Amino acid sequence: MKRGRKMKVAVFGDSISAKIDMKTWTEDFLNRMGFLGQVELFAVPGEDTSDALKRLDQVVAAQADYNYIFFGANDAAEHHDVSVVDFINNLTTFVTALGADKTSILTPSYVNEVAIAQTHEMPGRSNANVAQYVAAAKTVADETGAKIVDLNHAMTIYPGSDEFVGPDGIHFSQDGYELVTSLIAVDVKSRELAKTHV
Repeated sequence: MKRGRKMKVAVFGDSISAKIDMKTWTEDFLNRMGFLGQVELFAVPGEDTSDALKRLDQVVAAQADYNYIFFGANDAAEHHDVSVVDFINNLTTFVTALGADKTSILTPSYVNEVAIAQTHEMPGRSNANVAQYVAAAKTVADETGAKIVDLNHAMTIYPGSDEFVGPDGIHFSQDGYELVTSLIAVDVKSRELAKTHV
C-alpha cells in the first residue's frame, strides 16, 4: 500500500479496546512499518458479543480496509449469559458481515486470577473459562476463513504474563497495549505483503 493513501483499521470490542492507546499505538506501529493508518474504535465497555450485535451495522458501514474483532473478557465471565456456542455464533455473524478476507479475530486475553481475587472488581473470570473462548475463536477462524491473532498465546507464553494487565486483573497495562497493538500492526502488514506476493 502506498504511503499516500490512508488505510482504515476498525477495532470492534469492549472496554479493553475503548482506551485511546488502542488507536494511537496501533497507528504508531503501522507508521513505523511504513503504513499510513487510521484506526477507528468501535468499543463499548462492559459489552459482550451478544450486546455488540446491535452495533455491527456501524462497523460494517465504516468500510475499513481491515477489521479486528476483540471480545471475550466479558463473554467468558460467569455473570454474562454468553455460552461458548453463542460466542461462536456471534463471532461468525460478525465475520460474515465484515468479510472474512479483511477480518481478524483476536483471541480473548489472559487474566490475572490473583489480582481478580484480591480486588473483587472483575469477578467470575478465570483462565480456564477464557481457554474455552480462545478455542471457540480459533474454531470460527477455521470455519470462516478469517485470520486469527493469538493474543492469549502471546500473553501466556511470556514468563511475566501479569505485566500485561493492570491491578484489576483484566484491563491492560501499558505493556499489554504495546503487545496487542503491535500484534495488530504486524497482522496488517502481513495481509498487505500477502497481496503483493500473489
